Amino acid sequence: MSPLASRLRAALALAATSVIALSACASATGASSGSRESVAPATGAAAECAAQAKTDVDAKRQALDLVVPTDSIDVGALEGKSLWFITVSMNQFSSDMAVGVKAAADAAGLTTVLYDGQGSANRFTEGMNQAIAQNAGGIVLVGIEPSLISAELSAAKAAGIPVLNTLNSNPTDPVPDGMFANFTADFTADGKTAAEWALNDSGCATDMIIVKSSTVPVWNYLSDGAEKAVAELCPEDCKTTVLDVDAANISTDLTSKLQTALQKDPDVNYVFIVWDSGVPYAQPVVASSGTTAKIIARDGIAASLQMVAEGDQQLTVATPPPGWIGWAAADDVFRAMLGAKPSGLTIPTRLVDQENVGSGSDADVSPNYADYQSAFTKLWGVA
Repeated sequence: MSPLASRLRAALALAATSVIALSACASATGASSGSRESVAPATGAAAECAAQAKTDVDAKRQALDLVVPTDSIDVGALEGKSLWFITVSMNQFSSDMAVGVKAAADAAGLTTVLYDGQGSANRFTEGMNQAIAQNAGGIVLVGIEPSLISAELSAAKAAGIPVLNTLNSNPTDPVPDGMFANFTADFTADGKTAAEWALNDSGCATDMIIVKSSTVPVWNYLSDGAEKAVAELCPEDCKTTVLDVDAANISTDLTSKLQTALQKDPDVNYVFIVWDSGVPYAQPVVASSGTTAKIIARDGIAASLQMVAEGDQQLTVATPPPGWIGWAAADDVFRAMLGAKPSGLTIPTRLVDQENVGSGSDADVSPNYADYQSAFTKLWGVA
């Protein structure tokens, strides 16, 4: 196995166990998992910290406006071409996004190939090579570290196949070689949002475990954003601990490491899983730990929105429906195939907790996205 392939397996497996403490400080014990009042009212510096966090939290609870490109394109010239969707793995989020990509391609008259990378370096390379060999019209590349397929990206560029760097960066990161644009969210800001919710909820007596991968860039951004928010707003009285878990063996590795961490620090009052799909593995560990830790996460998949509505998960930082992400990614690739400029969109996010989740449906969480498909087809000039 090449060094890059080995690195990839480690990256996607969330390898290595790393525990990082920002500051050693005592935290207050939380109330029941569904309660908004975790501790006694904060005073002094803690009150200032909680008030500052609340300002940002309240702003992030607001419903998202519908985001679509501003310039129209004529997709008629693309009819019959193929759009490839190559993802790091076909989890719930990427599966929902793939449904959107296919629907968008169908509406524009393109065929779709969905390719599951299965967390394997060899699969990523194989998928790219298949797309190139089959003369793909364009590629939506999701969550795959570009440096691990640099040769394939160069080959795609030489073949005139545009590749979109999707959900693998912050918006302002440089566009990787061989790709035409980044299409992503501000993951650092989303980590900050999650941490500020915990700071406000605890009265700035936060003792938080963050579960992430140190080699998946966007998960690093989420963790870094959360750690920085806690360090800046609550440097003396709050604590963060970061765990790396092995995604190839996630059901046992996350369980084992989180269980050990909670035994070591029974005062933990928040567990931040930086991707919603990891929450089901954490829930039974927290429930049996004897702590009152609250589970918070990021993505806004349908299952987590329901758990927030039912009080089993206290927070998710949610994107619009993943189907919209699929349509918007397809739109960007269509633009590149036509020689137009990228849309320049950034994926917006909304803090969703029991105050604004409603039933947990898309209609309640993303009310302005009820008919996003029509907004795109209108831009494309198709019925």
